[in-house]
Amino acid sequence: MIDGEPPYLNETPLRALFLIASTGKPSVRDADRLEQSPALKEFLDCCLEVDSDKRPSASEALELSFLQHGEDLSSLKLNIEAVQAKRDQE
Repeated sequence: MIDGEPPYLNETPLRALFLIASTGKPSVRDADRLEQSPALKEFLDCCLEVDSDKRPSASEALELSFLQHGEDLSSLKLNIEAVQAKRDQE
């Protein structure tokens, strides 16, 4: 989501799974920008863990600092409306 598209978007789903399993955690474009938010970096590191046994459950992920300090969902209203308006224009 941070890059605006899933890793290996141009690959077939099976090939994408193979690449993730064989090369490990997908990289994030412009990863240096994550240094501005240690909480986001921690969240991504946990959620992008390839080994499912090491990846947090949904309830564990909800306890991560990044999600604890989020804004109220109503703050997304303007963004959602803008995307819907753009989609209606296409």
